[in-house]
Amino acid sequence: MTTQGRLSLFPKQDQFVFSERAYDAFVGGVGSGKTKAGSFRAYHYCTKHPGALGMITAPTFPMLRDATLRTIQEMWPEKQYEFAKGDMTLKMVNGSEILLRSTDDPDRLRGPNLAFFYMDEAAMSSGETFKILQGRLRQPGFPHQGWITTTPKGYNWIYNEFAREQREDYSLITVSSRDNPFLPPGYIEMLMESYDREFALQEIEGQFVLLGGRAYFDIKALEQMIAAAEAPLESRRGDAVKIWKYPTVAGRYVAGGDFGWGETGSYSCVVIFDWQTGEQVAEIHGRIRDDEMALETVNLLQEYNEAYFGGENNGENKNVLNKMLELGYGRRMFYQDWEAKTPEKVGWLTNGTTRPLMLGELEEAVRNEQVGVKCAEGSGEFGSFYRNDRGRPEATEGAYDDHVMAWAIGWQMRKYAKYYSGRGITEPIPLPALW
Repeated sequence: MTTQGRLSLFPKQDQFVFSERAYDAFVGGVGSGKTKAGSFRAYHYCTKHPGALGMITAPTFPMLRDATLRTIQEMWPEKQYEFAKGDMTLKMVNGSEILLRSTDDPDRLRGPNLAFFYMDEAAMSSGETFKILQGRLRQPGFPHQGWITTTPKGYNWIYNEFAREQREDYSLITVSSRDNPFLPPGYIEMLMESYDREFALQEIEGQFVLLGGRAYFDIKALEQMIAAAEAPLESRRGDAVKIWKYPTVAGRYVAGGDFGWGETGSYSCVVIFDWQTGEQVAEIHGRIRDDEMALETVNLLQEYNEAYFGGENNGENKNVLNKMLELGYGRRMFYQDWEAKTPEKVGWLTNGTTRPLMLGELEEAVRNEQVGVKCAEGSGEFGSFYRNDRGRPEATEGAYDDHVMAWAIGWQMRKYAKYYSGRGITEPIPLPALW
């Protein structure tokens, strides 16, 4: 057991604090000393590298103030730093400085050139935050490092970044609450009395699990989906476009789209899958401006034999759909015709009537293994799609649902897809026998 300053470290904390890898994750149960380890690593880095600029984050300002900052103030030597409340910074006597920020608006983290960052309770922040902070690691003259501490929350971005496969310069340390010798007597036993098995594996043992009591999709099917995810054959446009299977000459493809709002909003996602087998063949995913997203979508759909497309027609999604019409793809897109025989609006309207329908039918398709999701990030979203306290299915805290919604719309398009017949015209084709 190592003692540094005012903190005693047990072995796994010691391993994490003094790691020199580029990216480390300390994933553990409640009370496993995560925040202490992450905060002390920041102190160790700053004392070793005078003049460094770092950033420490928490999901919300109250969590930053009441948990992360309080831990720092309890353990750091008082004479070695000053806390400036006005601008939320820690200023070390050796010239190092740390910015304290919440991640509730990730784009506000852009700007400073950092030597390191530390994300506390990272599972409650978005994967986009991690990517943004990675892009800020460019303060010259310092070893660039980023580390996170968290309790796992399903198979979200942390699983994909740190646990799915071994990656150079990435490490994962999993720690149980039981590993912390400084917990009060009876603490673990008290938790065990109120936690069911799966929740205990997550909250005490620090394991990545699917919480069956809240998961919207079937647990066994999700486990198979997550295991079946694979790297794409080809990536384009900075990984925004991914290809898992190239189009065949006579292949028939269907696509669904859920669009965000440009470079600073939510993600845009288009998934393309085989109409016959349900196997994903390609996707577009990223924060892409409307005009570029429309062009990328049309180009990829045309590549896949003019795949039949349904795009969500809610809010700012309409702008992308209108630009796709201007690009001439209207004849291969779905038009709403709920009340009139003459189509009036292009795209799929997600509302109180259609949302339960599309998600319900997607859940059935996942349970019956009719959906072949290839994207690791997408399968993670399926695994993090839970019922909230009111029973409404939605992405859990810190996760996204753009893949799920794109798949749900695309799955509906099987009913409306039209393809070229032998007579040279398009007409609806009955669903294959497996449906």
